[in-house]
Amino acid sequence: MRKLGKKLVLIIIALFVLVIVLFYAFYSFSQNEVKIVALFPLTGGLAHYGDAAQKSAQIAVEEINASGGINGARFVVDYQDHQCNPQVAKSLFEQFYSAGGVQVFTSAACSGTVLAIAPLLKDDNAILLSTLVTTPAITGVSPFVFRNWGSDDAEAKLFAEQIIARKISSIGVIYEETDYARGLKISLEKYLKDSNARIFSESFVSGSADVRSQLSKLSSDNIDALFISPQTIPSGGVVLKQMTELNFSPKIIFVNDNITKSSQLLSSYPVLDGAIGADFVVESNPDYNVLMKKYFSKYGVECSQKNICAGVYDAIKLLAQAIKEKGTDKIALANYLRDVDYSGVSGEIGFDSNNDRKNAVYSLFVIRNGVAVIQN
Repeated sequence: MRKLGKKLVLIIIALFVLVIVLFYAFYSFSQNEVKIVALFPLTGGLAHYGDAAQKSAQIAVEEINASGGINGARFVVDYQDHQCNPQVAKSLFEQFYSAGGVQVFTSAACSGTVLAIAPLLKDDNAILLSTLVTTPAITGVSPFVFRNWGSDDAEAKLFAEQIIARKISSIGVIYEETDYARGLKISLEKYLKDSNARIFSESFVSGSADVRSQLSKLSSDNIDALFISPQTIPSGGVVLKQMTELNFSPKIIFVNDNITKSSQLLSSYPVLDGAIGADFVVESNPDYNVLMKKYFSKYGVECSQKNICAGVYDAIKLLAQAIKEKGTDKIALANYLRDVDYSGVSGEIGFDSNNDRKNAVYSLFVIRNGVAVIQN
């Protein structure tokens, strides 16, 4: 009995020591952290993009920490709402860089937010990896801005090819006055420059509740086709609602990727039936399928923006890998990303000489019965 008592005491002591060791290991892990800041549109007209981005990013964060974090340090992503507002994004960057000492940033959606931050990266010791930012103006904007997505230039090129092939002689463009929406218009004009197609353009400022005068002008121009390029889903809804009210239904309608991705708009406006859209396509693969299953298991809903979920998940994983190998020095990280060949759930990721994602392919879609169907 005495021997048994001694053994029991030793076991209790050993368990106590183990608990203390695990406590201090966890405490040390939780106190020692590597933090990056994610600037997402968590409110406003593109909040559904930000929601999908944050949820998929958090899956990546949890996987990274379950595997030991960043060289033993806990990996933390601080999610901030840039509201799709360039000035808000700039203010957040200055706040977290200057006051918080954060050196690594990621973002999703709203090209203007990246263009607002880019000049600050020239002198500050920070780097930005962005997903779902598409204006051609981002190409080469800074040695420390990397784009994990395709450029809208490729989308506009697809539309121009369709316009030329269909021998469309006149096309109207209604676009929101933002870097993204205007960028598509500019690229379309570039690719149609030497064609016979005439372009009639009308713009509206963000927040406009009435675009009837712009639509009426385009209607009076007797256009054969119309390209609709809003910044947000609500803006797209204003255009489509008032097109319906004016009974303005051009023979052919082209829509940007914001409308193409919006099941709400596609199912609400019959005028879109037969419309042509485009989007950056992520091919299904085993790792992609695993991510989508994890997303559903964790949140109880499917990811409604699958290419965004895949792209943002990869961006977080790629940044964590880069920091693990190179630390947070922006020169070392930039050099790492320029040479990287990363196999992600969204496909192979590498960056060209302008820091744009290589081989980012856009595909055409046709809207049928409220659904965007990819055209092979």
